[in-house]
Amino acid sequence: MLASTKSKNILFDLGGVLIDLDVQRSLSAFRRLLAQEADLRRASISATGLLGGHDSELIDRYQTGDISTDEFIRTILSVCRPGTTAEQVREAWFAMLLGMPQERCQLLHQLAEQGYAIYVLSNINEMHVEWTLAHCPELQCAQRLFFSNEIHLAKPDPRCYELVLRETGIRPEETIYIDDLPANIEAGQSFGFQTLLADTPSWPDQLHQILTISQ
Repeated sequence: MLASTKSKNILFDLGGVLIDLDVQRSLSAFRRLLAQEADLRRASISATGLLGGHDSELIDRYQTGDISTDEFIRTILSVCRPGTTAEQVREAWFAMLLGMPQERCQLLHQLAEQGYAIYVLSNINEMHVEWTLAHCPELQCAQRLFFSNEIHLAKPDPRCYELVLRETGIRPEETIYIDDLPANIEAGQSFGFQTLLADTPSWPDQLHQILTISQ
């Protein structure tokens, strides 16, 4: 959706937008740890679940902070081969995170220098938060980071967007919301956000076009 009024704020999703993901890396790593292929389903781990598709109760509960990291790891260990360690589970969980490409690091700095207020609203979990804060210092450009495990809500729950609006005071019509999942974009649109579905690598070019039109 193109900007209809002057844009002052950018609300970013994190994984799949600012940070590149490869969920198959984690799935492959878990397959090496599990006793048998069927245990991947027993552990409630799937590619869709890893991407926030809400088909995994275990991942959903972890992302909303309803279970601790220790409980999450213990659940997975219960279906792993004997001798598997918690550290191996952590390494498999981190395998999907590829980091923030340099061009997106530069994009955040450019937007901040141009005076845009930057916010992040992410469905994420405690381990990935730790990794992200350690490996993506560019997120310091953001005024606020809203992580699902900390706010105990996950997109596309409308309460996520209500919380962001309430705690930041931003106006949705002056805010571009960028996400890679259509369901989340639809939820944002219902609140009046200007939106950009980041489903292709060219989304930064689309963002620049939107910002140019809104000036």
